[in-house]
Amino acid sequence: MSTTKVKIALGVVSAASLCAMLGAVAPASADTPPGVTFWSGAFTGQSVNYPNPSSDCTTLPFTVHSEFNNSDKSILIYNTTNCTGQALTFPANDIHSFIRFDGQSFRTVG
Repeated sequence: MSTTKVKIALGVVSAASLCAMLGAVAPASADTPPGVTFWSGAFTGQSVNYPNPSSDCTTLPFTVHSEFNNSDKSILIYNTTNCTGQALTFPANDIHSFIRFDGQSFRTVG
């Protein structure tokens, strides 16, 4: 098989994997809890939901690596337990995984 065909095949497999992965994530609806939900893995493992997230710093009960922000506020996720240091920002109504970042605390902004 030529390298072009291999590249095309790998691209198709990658696209199909992404579609399957996104299809497994539930859209915001009546079945989806309000607020912010965090998982210890990439939407796997331990999870915790904060139905009314606050602008005050909230220390997470475990290290998180993915979020579903089903709120109308942006969130900052910090790599410390006291909302200082490096942070990732995610907008309202967002879903992301961040496997290489250890989230330890968060707060809402905006």
